[in-house]
Amino acid sequence: MRRYSFVEIAVDAAVRNVRTFTYRVPDDMTVAIGQMVQVDFGSRMLDGLVVAVKDKTNLETVRPIAACDPSGPILNQEQIDAASWISEYYNSSFYSAISLFLPPGFKNRTTAYLEQVFDSSTLGKVKLLEQNLLSMFGKRSGRVNERSFQRALGPKGRSFIEDMINDGNLRRVWKWRNPRNPIGGYDAEVHSNEIAEYSTGNFTLTRHQQVALASIIGSINQNYYKTFLLHGVTGSGKTEIYLRALAYCIENGKKGIVLVPEISLTPQAVERFEARFPGRVAVIHSRLPKAQHRRIWWGIKNGEFDVVIGSRSALFAPLGSLGLIVVDEEHEWTYKQQDQEPRYHARTVAMQIAQASNAIVILGSATPDIVTYHRALQRRGLEILNLPYRVSGSSSMASVSIVDMRKELVDGNRSIFSHDLQTALRNVVKQGDQAILFINRRGSAGVVQCRNCGYVVRCNSCELPMTYHDALAKLVCHQCNRRSRLLTSCSDCGSGRIRFLGIGTQRVVSELSALIPEVSILRWDTDVGLDKTQDGVLERFRSGDAQVLVGTQMVAKGLHIPTVTLVGAVLADLGMHLPDFRAEERIFQLLCQVVGRAGRGAKIGSAILQTYKPDHYSVSLAAEQTYNLFYKKEISFRKMLRMPPFSRLVRLIYSHVNEVKSHIAAAKLGDILRQELAKSSMNDIEIIGPAPSYPPRSRGRYRWHILIRGQQPSLLLDKISLESGWIVDVDPVTVA
Repeated sequence: MRRYSFVEIAVDAAVRNVRTFTYRVPDDMTVAIGQMVQVDFGSRMLDGLVVAVKDKTNLETVRPIAACDPSGPILNQEQIDAASWISEYYNSSFYSAISLFLPPGFKNRTTAYLEQVFDSSTLGKVKLLEQNLLSMFGKRSGRVNERSFQRALGPKGRSFIEDMINDGNLRRVWKWRNPRNPIGGYDAEVHSNEIAEYSTGNFTLTRHQQVALASIIGSINQNYYKTFLLHGVTGSGKTEIYLRALAYCIENGKKGIVLVPEISLTPQAVERFEARFPGRVAVIHSRLPKAQHRRIWWGIKNGEFDVVIGSRSALFAPLGSLGLIVVDEEHEWTYKQQDQEPRYHARTVAMQIAQASNAIVILGSATPDIVTYHRALQRRGLEILNLPYRVSGSSSMASVSIVDMRKELVDGNRSIFSHDLQTALRNVVKQGDQAILFINRRGSAGVVQCRNCGYVVRCNSCELPMTYHDALAKLVCHQCNRRSRLLTSCSDCGSGRIRFLGIGTQRVVSELSALIPEVSILRWDTDVGLDKTQDGVLERFRSGDAQVLVGTQMVAKGLHIPTVTLVGAVLADLGMHLPDFRAEERIFQLLCQVVGRAGRGAKIGSAILQTYKPDHYSVSLAAEQTYNLFYKKEISFRKMLRMPPFSRLVRLIYSHVNEVKSHIAAAKLGDILRQELAKSSMNDIEIIGPAPSYPPRSRGRYRWHILIRGQQPSLLLDKISLESGWIVDVDPVTVA
């Protein structure tokens, strides 16, 4: 290996865009591109990754690398280039984009520890709490983790630590962890009840399936990047297209990645693909145990697998000879990372990675994202492949009826179930079939209110109404997960007249049990999904352990259960009035998807949509299952409002525990942006806001946001320097 004197390093620091720093390679060290290092950065030691090497530099003073990973390079040039693109496009730090590709356990390798220098006389000079915490050093061989110690000290912990260091009572030392890189495969758990259906691959394709598959295989043979939008109604056989396209790739020495929108759907997807490619399928998602995640990642890197399946993080698996990327249910907002940098969208990044690898991308959906569909119609980098009918054996779409719940009230029905839905549920139970009830809200009651004075119980951190969860007997904030005991009397007036308003999955279960006592019910929402004692809800329902499955949007995504003959949307218009231009699109997509769960077997299915807005186009067109009509209606609104796809958005978000400071910071940036815009010639760019976000307060922090709208809104953002605390969200999936 040739030895270079200087390197460019992406450092784990809060720096935006593709910014690197120059370091000197010590005489006794040899490093290469893609190798992890530890570097001295200001007063800290940080992780970094070598992204370039060189013999000379114009800098007069260059710090040396402190340490390097003895295992050598762990990322290749293609991965570094992809991370560079992510960093630039999504306005994130280079290292945060690189971290997406790192092996499990390789992130946050540098840890700061505090070592004891003080003697017993020092303890008498500090407060009792600090005395007790300083005693931790004696119990832990004179060394404690700085982050844990600071957290224990509270809000003023950082300043206390710095004072103790400056006074010579504490010493900060840095440790660089050497992670393990186990080599080993992974035995996928496959459920036998589905293997027979998917293992042979000898189904007779419909004419539309044959045309779609021929187009995909033709592009694979050309060894050139292309993206297809596979637009097929629910039950039209999109998964079989994925399987055969993957099989063709593998036969020709290539491999593939399959993305699914929900971790909870991964087991069902694995069954289908593992049955077709036994022993060659790896599963990647964020809830894997650490040791298992490590084994799978290194197994993929060492070529043990041909197919990787998982949620959005599976996109960054080290799979060589990439030939195909499938993004199933491409319209789902869960493909967007929103809680940390980089705030990437897996669909967009998949196309970028595929382009660099000359691979094929298949975006599959019955209800494509409006922007994706518009681009396909305009032939802007996508080709549409249509599957307009269900496959043989489930050829008929479910018959859908809309129930006006206002009329139910007029008729004296106070139940959350309409008369039609009650009758349909009883028939399902009588005939031994299965049903799915959809309500896009967890818990039992969305609002807890005093009937005497009108007081509503709200979260102290978010100012949102607390939701009552009967299973927990607690109030829960669905924004920050704060929990509190149920009130027995009003906090304002002392009245004991407390009432519960609204509905959620738990209330649906309890009222259904009261309506049909003999029915067996399972609940499937994120509360159940996070409870390890409730694993396998979907598998239990598929095997017939229950006749009714009650759930949130999880039940609407990709489930293939032929015995389900009835679907009921308990409140179809929930979420319709959110302050977001995509609200109607999401309602339409959810309803189409959930309706598509019915009638996928030999029996014709039916669906009932209960709503207080029966004439709203997102509900009525979902009942008709007419995506093209919805697209025409929605695209006219988008054009009038200059919203995507007729513009692009960048959302800037600021939060602070102090309401006034948050408002001032937002107003200041708004003025800076407008001043910069006035000096430029970017006439198509518009600044919207600042305005309070929704919710205006979350986890104790007041939130404001600004939207930059235009064809290239990032051009304006590039002209300013953002102060610390601002979040940049490029192509946001929500503007609430």
